[in-house]
Order: sequence, then structure tokens, then C-alpha cells
Amino acid sequence: MKHSKRDPRSTTGEILSQLRPRSVLRDARDLAVKFQKDDVFRSYIAYRIWAVVPVILVFILVSTVCAIGIMFGAARWVSPPVPLWFRGLALVLGAAVWIGGILAQVYLFLLWLEGRAARLNRSSRGMEVVIPGGFLAYLKYSRALAPWILATVCVALPLAILAVNAPIAALLLVSIAILAPLLFKKLDS
Repeated sequence: MKHSKRDPRSTTGEILSQLRPRSVLRDARDLAVKFQKDDVFRSYIAYRIWAVVPVILVFILVSTVCAIGIMFGAARWVSPPVPLWFRGLALVLGAAVWIGGILAQVYLFLLWLEGRAARLNRSSRGMEVVIPGGFLAYLKYSRALAPWILATVCVALPLAILAVNAPIAALLLVSIAILAPLLFKKLDS
């Protein structure tokens, strides 16, 4: 049976192929190379660096609180006395959440900025490119499945755990994590 262009199985296969370690590294390298060699993307970020840096600082803050929440939460998951090896494991887990959260949020933000820069460049040259709508099409064309999974594991899950004990703090962190890019978009318009 041949797969047509609209066959959801072929789209799902293409999306899931993004999770291969080689594909993840290739996509990250391609974004870094694009930033180095693409004048449109680089100038877009350079011109707006005053607004990009605060958004990244918000992502660092959110990831820091998530990591601290996981480290202290892990101690509550084990009945006292907490073994020393478990404290070390909690520290490693917190560091992984912190690094993963920052990488995922910044990577997704840079993908979004790259798309904005490309749309701005195309519209300034009078070109119109129609990208299919929908979440699956977004995942397929943006190559963003791996960072979204990382953001879910390292940001959304820790925030959900934090919401059990400190719902107002979790709500505040979710709000600033969402409002920072929206404010960037508003200021950039």
C-alpha cells in the first residue's frame, strides 16, 4: 500500500522520526548554523536583543524554580531519614530539570523567532507561503517535537507537582512563562 501525502500514518512516522538522537542533534545543529549564516535571522535577533534577553531570563527563572521544587519535593517522596545517596540523586535530578527546562524553552523560543524572521522577510519581498494549519503540521514542519517533550517533562510536570503544594506560585510561574513571549510579540509588532 502506498502512502499518500495526506496519510496520517506517514505524517506520524515523519514526526516520530524527529525523536531519533541523530535527528535531534541534526536539528539543533541546523538551528545553530542558521543563526550563524542566515543574515535575516541573525539581524532579526540582533535588532530585538533588548526584548529577547528578558524573555530568556524569565525562562531561566521558571526552570530554576522547577528544579528547586523537584529537589525539595524528592525529599518528601521518601520517608525519613532520607539516605545520603538519595539526596545526591535529587541534586542530579534537579540539575537535569534545570538544564532541560532552559534548553527546551530557549530552543522553542528561537524556533518561534526564526519563523517570525522568515515571515517578515518573505512579506517584505512580497512572497506568500502557505503552511498547512494544525498541530501535526506544526510538529512536522517545525521539527519541534523533541523540545516540546523536553519542555513537558522539565517544565510542565514540575510545575504541576509544584501546584499541589504551592498553587499560587505555580500559577504565577505559568503566567510569566506564557506572558513573556506574548509581551515580546506585542512589543515586536
